[in-house]
Amino acid sequence: MPGTIVDAHHHLWELERFPYSWLAPDAPPRPFGNHDAIKRDFLTSNYLEHFEGLPLAASVHIDANCGAAEPGDETAWLADLSGRSGWPHAAVGGIDLLSRTVADTLQAHARHPIARGVRAMVAHDRTGRWCFSDRAHVLSDPTFIKNAGLLSEMGFSLDLVIVPEQLAEVAGLAETLPNLSIIVDHLATPETSSLSEWRNGMEMISRFDNIAMKLSGLWIIDKHWRVERLRPYVHHALDQIGGDRLMYGSNAPIDTLHCSVVDQISGLALLIGEKHPQGIDAVFSDTARRVYRFGPPINNR
Repeated sequence: MPGTIVDAHHHLWELERFPYSWLAPDAPPRPFGNHDAIKRDFLTSNYLEHFEGLPLAASVHIDANCGAAEPGDETAWLADLSGRSGWPHAAVGGIDLLSRTVADTLQAHARHPIARGVRAMVAHDRTGRWCFSDRAHVLSDPTFIKNAGLLSEMGFSLDLVIVPEQLAEVAGLAETLPNLSIIVDHLATPETSSLSEWRNGMEMISRFDNIAMKLSGLWIIDKHWRVERLRPYVHHALDQIGGDRLMYGSNAPIDTLHCSVVDQISGLALLIGEKHPQGIDAVFSDTARRVYRFGPPINNR
């Protein structure tokens, strides 16, 4: 087990505060399966239960697709929650980088010191299975690129939800905006059928130091995070970009529907130890601290 953990990707929600249409009682199952068990409030105390007995030092909240009319309202809520409970330590808000109101949304997030960046859900694959964006090649759109450039001016990072075929475009964005810190969530959501395409894409992004990636949301490879299924992906990621550009994220409470946090961490620690044992501290703490600009470790538990 790692000595210290910074969870770089989790969610919280309070169902009466925002619409959360995907968590409504009649919302259909998600790609990760039936999620009736998480159609309830998930707050700090619920989150910390998953890390009981583990050396969790800090956490990063990622926008929970809350459906707020103003995306900055979620960040305001999280800032208040952090002030009262000490958790989370950082927040990544939602944004549409093709919107005409990008500047206003960024300012709304930036009012709160907890804000570290924003996330754009732009996944769009040729099969139609992953279409969070209504069209392909959004990452190459001049408006998207211009608005993404505003982030680096503000000191914000950009989280992305993409599919493997978009990794080449991420590399292009990183080359165009070398001062922008880009984080690819969920290892670029590689399905087993796209392993070859994902491997090639990883080689493309390896050349750009401003791209980091999360070992999170790994249900897409295997819902139970079994090491034999994850091994080719984790090892290739370590070979291509190293532990100092990888970070662990629990994706609680979504991935915990099928795999406990303890099993996630023990499995990943085993895989990292097989390939790059010196990278364990980086993946579980140091990379997230650097990318999301944390100060000295503080344990609020």
